[in-house]
Amino acid sequence: MSAIIGRIHFSGTPVPAEAFRDALDSLKAFGRDGTQAWMDGPLALGHQQLDITPESRYERQPLQKHGLVIVADAIIDNRDELRDRLGIDNPGRATLPDSELIIDAYHRWGAQCVEKLVGDFAFAIWDTHDQSLFCARDHIGARPLYYRHVGDRFLFATAISGLKAFKDVPLAIDERRVASFLRWPFDATEDSFFQDIHPLLPGHWLHVTLRGVKQHAYWQPDDASCVRYSCPADYADHFRALLETAVSDRIRTPYPIGSHISGGLDSTGVTILANRCLNRQGRTLKQSYSWAPPISATYPLAGGRRDERQLIDQVCRQEGFTCHFGAASGHDYRDFLSRDVAEEGTTDLFEERPVMAHAGQEGIRTMLSGWGGDEAVTFGIRGYAAYLFKRGQWRELFAMTRVNAGGCRHPRRMARFLWQQALLPMMPDPVYERFSPFRETERLNPFLRGDFLKRHPHINRQRMPAWREYPDPHTMQALLLRNGHLASRMATWAKWSAPHDIVYRYPLTDIRLLRFTLGLPPELLWQHGKPRALYRRALNDLLPQRVGKHDPVNERKRMELRKGCWQLLAQEAQEGGFRDHCDWLNTRALRPSIQNTPNTMTMEHLSTFIPICSALQMWHLWQRYMIK
Repeated sequence: MSAIIGRIHFSGTPVPAEAFRDALDSLKAFGRDGTQAWMDGPLALGHQQLDITPESRYERQPLQKHGLVIVADAIIDNRDELRDRLGIDNPGRATLPDSELIIDAYHRWGAQCVEKLVGDFAFAIWDTHDQSLFCARDHIGARPLYYRHVGDRFLFATAISGLKAFKDVPLAIDERRVASFLRWPFDATEDSFFQDIHPLLPGHWLHVTLRGVKQHAYWQPDDASCVRYSCPADYADHFRALLETAVSDRIRTPYPIGSHISGGLDSTGVTILANRCLNRQGRTLKQSYSWAPPISATYPLAGGRRDERQLIDQVCRQEGFTCHFGAASGHDYRDFLSRDVAEEGTTDLFEERPVMAHAGQEGIRTMLSGWGGDEAVTFGIRGYAAYLFKRGQWRELFAMTRVNAGGCRHPRRMARFLWQQALLPMMPDPVYERFSPFRETERLNPFLRGDFLKRHPHINRQRMPAWREYPDPHTMQALLLRNGHLASRMATWAKWSAPHDIVYRYPLTDIRLLRFTLGLPPELLWQHGKPRALYRRALNDLLPQRVGKHDPVNERKRMELRKGCWQLLAQEAQEGGFRDHCDWLNTRALRPSIQNTPNTMTMEHLSTFIPICSALQMWHLWQRYMIK
C-alpha cells in the first residue's frame, strides 16, 4: 500500500512544481520505500511507496502505459484471475505490479474494470488522449481517497493532509459539518470539516473532465443475487472456502503479520485461520492484540463469569503465539480529543493507537482486523424478529423471544423484546422515533449554541442510513454497509497507522464473501437458538467452545479510561484551559461540566461525558482554524 496525490489544471496552466512537491512530501509517512512524481504542465501525479506484497517491490509509479498514467494505492487479491482474463502469460507474470494490472484492466474494460477487481484499492488514471481523469475506490472503503474540485482545478489525495498542504488553494471550515457533528456525535461519516473537500465514496468511481465531475456507484449491497442450495451443508462449506481464501489472500506478504483477537467470533476466527495458513508456510503469527487489559490485581479474572481473556489465552496457547493486551490510558483519550479531526476524522477508537505503536516496533506491516463482520458475514438478528412477525412465523418468533429474554420466567423481558424487535420496526418513522430504543439524541448536544444551530436548521432532520430498525435483515445489512462507520474507521486507521508502516486489512469485508452472505436466506441467521449460526458451523473445528463476545472487565477498563481522561480535562480547566470563546459552543456551561468530575464513573455519567468530548473536539478545531 502507499499514498497517492494528484493535481490537474483543466485550463492548461502549469501546476506549480514546488507546491506539488511540498504536498507530496506531506504524505511521506505513508511510504518509506520510495517517492516519485510525474509532472507535465497542467498535470502532476505523485506516489509514496510502502512494500507489502512480494510484487509491490516492483512498483514504479506513476506508471505510463497505453497512453494512460496511473497512481494507485492498492493490493489486488484476485491477481491470477485478472492475469488470465487479460491474457497475461509470460515469465514476468508473478512480479507484475498491481498498478500495471489495474491499468491493463482499465485499458481493456474502461470504467467496468472496477467490477472485476478484488482487494483494497484507491487509484487515479489520467487519459492523455481525451484529457480526462478516472478515480475509483474499493467497495468497502478500506483505502481512503479525498478530492477537491475548485474552478478549473481538481485535486485528490489519500489523506486530507495532502490536500491541505496546497497552500495556494485556501481552505475554509464547513460550519454545517461542525453543527452536524455536535448535533449527532454518534453518526459516523467521512464527510470533511473543510469546504469543497469530499471523500470518494466506497464502491464509487469518478470521471473528471473540463466539463465537470461525474460520480457513479458501481457496487451496492442491495444488489446481491440470491444464493440457494438444496443441501444445507453446502452453505457452510462454501462459506468456509471463501473465508479461507479471503484470509490467505491478506497474509500474502514477506513481512510480519499481527491480528486483533477478542472473545468474539470475528477476530478469533480470522486469527486462527491466518495462523494455520502461516503454519503451512513454515511461519507463525507475529503477535495478536486485544484491547482488554492484562490480568492483574487491578483487573482480576471475573470470578464465576465468562472472561474473554481466558478464551484469548486458550487460543494463544493452542496456536503458539502471544497476545499483547490493552495499554491505552486516560492520557491517550485526552490526547485523542485534542487531535486534528479535520485531518483524521472523528472515529473515537483511540485504543488502537498504542496497538499501532507496539506493532510498528515489532516490524509488523500487515494487521488483520475483524471489522465488518457484524454487518454481513457474522450478522446477528437485526430485523429478523420483525421479519418473522411479518411472515406469520409465530413458532420461530416465540422461540427467539424466549431465548433473548432468558426464558418464559421473564414475561416483561419477552414483551419488551417483542415490542422493540418485532413490532416497532414495522411502524412509520414518526412512531419509531417517538419510541426508539436508542439514546435520546436531544441529550447529546447541551453545549451546542442555540444561535449557531438556528443557522443550520436542516441538521435536526439529518439521519444516518441505519438510524432505525426495519423488518428485513437484508435491508439492515445493506443499510449498515452504507452507513459510513466502516469507511470512516478505515480512513482514520489508515492515517494513524501510516507513521508505523502498518496497513490494516479486513478479511470479513472481502467482496466475494459479501456477495455470498448478502444473498443467503434470512433463516440462516438464527438456528438452534443461536445467532450467527452459519459462521459457527463453518468454523466448528477451529473455534473454542462458548466463543462469543463477553467482556465485562474490558467495559470496566473503558469506564476507568473515561474517568482518567475526565480528571485530566478537569485539571486543565482548573489551570485556565478552555476559556477562549467559541462561536459554536456554550463555553460557560462547558467548563463547569468539565470540572464536575465523578468519583466513580457510571453509565449515567456518560450522558455528560460524551458531549464534553465532542464539544472539546470542536473547541480544538476552532482554535486551530478559526482564530486569526
